[in-house]
Amino acid sequence: MSGGPATAPGKGGPEDHAGGSWLPGLHEGLLEEPQQRRSRRSALQILDAARTVLARDGVDGFTMAAVSEASGISIGGIYGRFDGKQGLMRAVGDMILTRLEDDLTERLGRAETTLADVVLAFVTCLSEDVASQAVHPLAEHSTDDEPLRARKLRARERMFASFRLAVLRHEDEIRHEDPEAALLTVFHMCLSSFLTAYDLGGGPGLPKSAAHLRDELARAGLAHLTSPAPRS
Repeated sequence: MSGGPATAPGKGGPEDHAGGSWLPGLHEGLLEEPQQRRSRRSALQILDAARTVLARDGVDGFTMAAVSEASGISIGGIYGRFDGKQGLMRAVGDMILTRLEDDLTERLGRAETTLADVVLAFVTCLSEDVASQAVHPLAEHSTDDEPLRARKLRARERMFASFRLAVLRHEDEIRHEDPEAALLTVFHMCLSSFLTAYDLGGGPGLPKSAAHLRDELARAGLAHLTSPAPRS
């Protein structure tokens, strides 16, 4: 799984890329070519460190000092590239969601044999990426930052569009009386389950493991899509 380079608005920017610019919080001057390519590389280094901090420490532990320590770049150097903590959070959020969108699209594109393959590819992607890409703390982050909130909503819409497209390639296997409603139900059931129980340890009220939750959700999702309407 890989991501594309950061691009300037109007030159393959947020609306041209499935997931955004990856650097929406950068100071505008750093988005102009060919200015400060070294700063761009440093910005990506900061973003990777910021994602690590977010995954490890959550939103409460997401501080400029923690990101500075993880990246090896001074706090002043971070402020020189991003528009403060808010700008950094926007940029790392966009990067995380872009990676999730791209990974999901890639996996679903390879799952072309049966409907069961599609559902399993979907829940497998969630089981692996929600924790590793710090999706959970980002999703849980309550914010008044409208651009970040809109980006998270757009990610859900794009992920559902990818899931819907892959499922409907096997429309002949769907037996549910309302396929669109069933698609929405399975999508939100799986996504919400991993966002709620991503830190699995088999404790009270939690699945035994991420693999256990993955398998159970795959079974439940497939059953919901392929169950015929109940007889009256």
